[in-house]
Amino acid sequence: MKRTSVLYTACLGAFVSMACSQGGVSPIGPSAGGAPAAQAGAGGAPVGAGGSSAGSPGTTAGAPATAGAGTAVGGAGGAPAAAGSGGAPVAGGSGGQPSAAGSGTTAGGAPAVAGAGGGGGISVTDVVPDLQGYYWEGTCAGSIAVEGHNCPLSDANSTCPANGIDRTKSIPVKGVSGQAYTINIEVRGVIGTRCYTGGTRASSAALNENGNNNWWYSGGTYANPTGWWNTYELHVSPSTGDASGDVYYFNGSGIQGGTDCEREATYVVNYKASFKVKGGGMITFKLHDQNCKGQENCGSNPDASSTCAPRTVDLTGMAAQPPANFSQPPSNNTWKPQWMLIAVTSVTSP
Repeated sequence: MKRTSVLYTACLGAFVSMACSQGGVSPIGPSAGGAPAAQAGAGGAPVGAGGSSAGSPGTTAGAPATAGAGTAVGGAGGAPAAAGSGGAPVAGGSGGQPSAAGSGTTAGGAPAVAGAGGGGGISVTDVVPDLQGYYWEGTCAGSIAVEGHNCPLSDANSTCPANGIDRTKSIPVKGVSGQAYTINIEVRGVIGTRCYTGGTRASSAALNENGNNNWWYSGGTYANPTGWWNTYELHVSPSTGDASGDVYYFNGSGIQGGTDCEREATYVVNYKASFKVKGGGMITFKLHDQNCKGQENCGSNPDASSTCAPRTVDLTGMAAQPPANFSQPPSNNTWKPQWMLIAVTSVTSP
């Protein structure tokens, strides 16, 4: 949504999230939205980690079928499939996606490629099996009115809650209880921008309009607590003592006060990252969106009246693939949600 016109894992359950002029996440059957003026962001959004929210909407097995082909970025993207079921949030593969509080969730489909061995002789399946092939989608769902290239993220709410929408999904860390592990991952997908502060950017490179971006951000908190653009967060518990404070973000697109924090567009991400966990602990994914409107996968053109040009991403060579029924670009009825696929490349200790 625009601020100017006043504007998974593919392994287990489903968790969905996304960024719009603020955030996009995965809700349930979206309803058509008109184009009202953008609403002002309400109270600050908490960053706290936590378990998955009770009965959330926006998580369904498998990935959404899609209609029409998107613009390929960085290689051969998956071919679009025939128009698929409308409105269901997509969460495929082992991980699935976080769901918002409110509706029920359905079990996720099995990942297309099971997680195999990790580094140091440690097997991925022995430590974080549910993270391998985790498909995270900012499913478009809800009945609130939207404008431009935004889609609703209000889920079962008739209006956007004062503090926005939180969608969370937690997966367990197995292995030896209390033992420290380093999880090495690869992330690819199409997501929106957001800025954080107090932490560390993995890359200082300028935003790449048409190529790959590395937006991993370790530690810190929201640069603009009441900003409309959605977050993609990862919280680890119990504490590992890491300098990150056990908080990480997938879409740290720029620096506070810069021009890349809240763009009316989405971009391709393709990067590798690492984070620490402890055996017997928990990994929690969270998507927060302050105004319950997410930016669609419509390309880098910020003009709300421009034709939506969804992008596809080459997933060749990843350690895990999305569910067999996943096709690009994913769709929720007529909306094109943001999405990411997470593959675990290895697990080491510590």
